[in-house]
Amino acid sequence: MGLVALKKGEVLHRAGSDKVETLEIVIKGSVNVANQFSNIDFGVGGILGIPEVPEKKYSFTYQAQEDSSVYSYPYKSKDDIYKVVKSNPKIANILASTSIKIAKELCDLYDQSFEMVQDYYDELRQNYTDFPMLCVDAGQEPKDFPEVIYITPPEKMKVVEDWQRDYLNSMLEHEAEIKKNVLTISPEIAMGIVMQTVDINLYVKKGIDKLIEYKDDINSTAADFISQFQLVKSRVDEIKRSSGGEDASPVAITNALNTILQYAGASPEITDAFRLNIEEFKKCKSRYDSSDESRKLRRNVALHYYDIYEAAFFRSLEDLNIPPEIMMFLMFGFVDEEIAGADNTAMLYKLMKVYKPDPNGKVVTAYEWLKKIYRLEAEPSRNEFDEDYPTSLRTAKLSGDITAEQVETLMYDPVNRTKFEIKNLLTLGNRMTFGRASSFVPVFDAQNVMKDLQSAYINTETIERILTEIRAVDFTVFCRQSLYSNQEIGVSQLYINEDITPYMILMPNIGSRASLWQEIEGKKRTTPARMLISIFNVENVDDALLKLCGEFRWEMCKTEQGVHWNDVTDPSLTSMYCDYLQFYKKNRALTTDNKEKLRTTLQKYNNNYKNVFVSDYYTYMKFEANSSPRLNKLAREILFTFCPFSAEYREKMSDNPQFGQLISQYKNKVNGAARPLLLTIKKLQKEEIEIPDVLKEQLEYYKK
Repeated sequence: MGLVALKKGEVLHRAGSDKVETLEIVIKGSVNVANQFSNIDFGVGGILGIPEVPEKKYSFTYQAQEDSSVYSYPYKSKDDIYKVVKSNPKIANILASTSIKIAKELCDLYDQSFEMVQDYYDELRQNYTDFPMLCVDAGQEPKDFPEVIYITPPEKMKVVEDWQRDYLNSMLEHEAEIKKNVLTISPEIAMGIVMQTVDINLYVKKGIDKLIEYKDDINSTAADFISQFQLVKSRVDEIKRSSGGEDASPVAITNALNTILQYAGASPEITDAFRLNIEEFKKCKSRYDSSDESRKLRRNVALHYYDIYEAAFFRSLEDLNIPPEIMMFLMFGFVDEEIAGADNTAMLYKLMKVYKPDPNGKVVTAYEWLKKIYRLEAEPSRNEFDEDYPTSLRTAKLSGDITAEQVETLMYDPVNRTKFEIKNLLTLGNRMTFGRASSFVPVFDAQNVMKDLQSAYINTETIERILTEIRAVDFTVFCRQSLYSNQEIGVSQLYINEDITPYMILMPNIGSRASLWQEIEGKKRTTPARMLISIFNVENVDDALLKLCGEFRWEMCKTEQGVHWNDVTDPSLTSMYCDYLQFYKKNRALTTDNKEKLRTTLQKYNNNYKNVFVSDYYTYMKFEANSSPRLNKLAREILFTFCPFSAEYREKMSDNPQFGQLISQYKNKVNGAARPLLLTIKKLQKEEIEIPDVLKEQLEYYKK
């Protein structure tokens, strides 16, 4: 204890090794206080060690910036800080002034540290995204590191209140006046200011410690990935240097059209016609204009495309080593490296190589979906006449195209089922999701690439992220109600809500639309919907899927209500919305301004009630959920009644007068619906019968 002289560069205390036992006042020179994120210089009057915890290891390293002197005091508790200031009344005003400055700098240090940790996390996620591509460039198989997926972003603590920041800023702004007119009045005032800043420093220090701990946890959890990423990146960099700085390309795609046609093995007539059409298409620079010649050329390209696709698909089912050109064709519609462009071809190859199927089987490429149909894992989709596969066979029998015996044979024939799916869902869905029906071609063309290919690419992670965000607001969006019965334990009938994730089929094109193909499979209402979206989407995919969920809401309600879908005496989402839109002019609950806006909206959507609803649903989810009112009272009431916000959002809006009554009504409705379930569970518990998981899940559903 006592006076300590420090040479320039000498370390007074080292982070992680020295134990906190002393406080020091800088009486000459300056001392740099640093951690792994940043540093602060303490000049004369600075108290070293205040943010530290006695008897623990130092979190900061204290190093002299120049020849300096400090006076050391014992530090066993917070009371020792008070003793240090009290024992130096002559410099109390300097200690107070410096402590304010240091507290402000420490707050800024936390903000900088958080940004650095956030950047570190973002870089890790980006590296994880880039890793499969780098592996392809390096010529090796990508390895999975699932532990990286579950690393969550850092959470920013509110280390100081807003008034505390304002207080520190104001004190520094008026530092000269305070030194002259306030701190000289009494040493006790200076002591009070120092002790105030001590509390701030200690809490900010906790925030910084949490950031350091978070970063250490990341490094520990992702250590294997970080090491592997660096090795692969070094290898790719070396490949680039060896090739004169050009991008690494482990494979060259040439004569892809020949490879695809030979592999498919379609009839000579179809093969020759498709080859000729592709060559003409390639030569035509104005292939997307509105001339008759260009339209005919586009039709000719599409004419035999699906014949080639079908032939290549069936052969691939028996092939354990499918050529990359074929997989690029089946996944992306790629047929020719010149039409696609060299850079796009290289990117398609990489995306094909790193593609991993959805482990849940809900997000699938068109190729994977067709394999599900072929393997009888899913029923073929409805055709353009809204007929399912069995109905289409019966229609063909009635028209005399097939016999009754053939109906039985074809019902479970994998080849015929798949051909039906290619003819309907693939052919029509491809055109629908492309977004510009008049200029549609099924082949991948560089002229349609209006967005960076990698950022336009839709994969399982993208879909799951968006659907998770939608469910976080509208938690019932994919819920279906069904009856549960278990006579063995005395449960005769209970209503159960099941969350049924839709199939999201990634169509092999570069498009701008998402489309709901069908809301259920066959007639069973607890089957997944089938939604289509381009595997490369050039629009805002978050908005596209949100509107798609709105469309699903409408169509699912129509299916559940049947012929009563627009009968207001049987209240439902569709019937209430139709009534609201049909009779808005006579509705006294709407203002003149509301009615004028509705008139304009109906004109915009050609009086299509579904499209008006989808637009309102988008507004409801995007703005109303974030306390930004855009809808009129009636639209808001109908939407909240049938598409209630989750508990998190209801809690936020509990004090909002526009939602207060709606939330109360919703709680009463849920309490009424949950009563039979609670009574059943209570009865089972009394009889010491194990409660089935399905009832536990339903109880959790009522809490959402």
